[in-house]
Amino acid sequence: MTPLVVRPAAQAAELVQLLRQHGHAPLCCPLLETVAGSELPLLPDLLRSADVVIAVSIHAVHFAHDFLLQTGQTWPHIEYFAVGQASADAFAAIGITAICPDDPRSEGLLALPALQQVAGKRVLILRGNGGRDLIASTLASRGALVHYCAAYERHYPELDGDRLTHHWQAAGLDSLLITSGELLQRLLELVPDHQRPWLFDRLLVVPSPRVAEMASAAGFIHITIAQGASNQALTAALELRKME
Repeated sequence: MTPLVVRPAAQAAELVQLLRQHGHAPLCCPLLETVAGSELPLLPDLLRSADVVIAVSIHAVHFAHDFLLQTGQTWPHIEYFAVGQASADAFAAIGITAICPDDPRSEGLLALPALQQVAGKRVLILRGNGGRDLIASTLASRGALVHYCAAYERHYPELDGDRLTHHWQAAGLDSLLITSGELLQRLLELVPDHQRPWLFDRLLVVPSPRVAEMASAAGFIHITIAQGASNQALTAALELRKME
């Protein structure tokens, strides 16, 4: 198959390599760039006072860990949680065991038994600049003391959507690997209105039911939900559809 890979460059390169190993011919076009967050200098103090750390994305783990390494700091021995398997895998790669839900959404995380009784606990959420507030507001309603640390910031490169769309069509693009609602929205902003019917007829692989609902509401017809946002999960989902 000829899938479109849109995640940030470092992850995109890994995913492209994995897809090629499985016989696909991916097109790579990062729609999002990530850089170190302005709140990272606050991280050591926030970690020292935390009882629980929650990472909402793989980028949050990577940028936080890089900052700690650069400043000679270490992760404390406390409880760690990840919204999805990709973030849990990122924690595992640095020697931290993080609990993650089978349902890779904020709702799935909040349903975990270990996060039901959090009154008085100090919770640190590692995330990008902005994003959903459901985790923080729900845990606060359960009595937790919640703090954010913007470990990274998102930037959107300037792209010519009409030119890109024609390039994708000429290359025989037949599928899209979209790992977040944010990337889905960015893709929709780029593709011209008159090209939407073509876009909506591509196979769309997404990491969660929430993103699938967003895609369906936008007009996508062929949607597959992967078992999370990891490169392995996305490739496995594409492999299943290829065999159908």
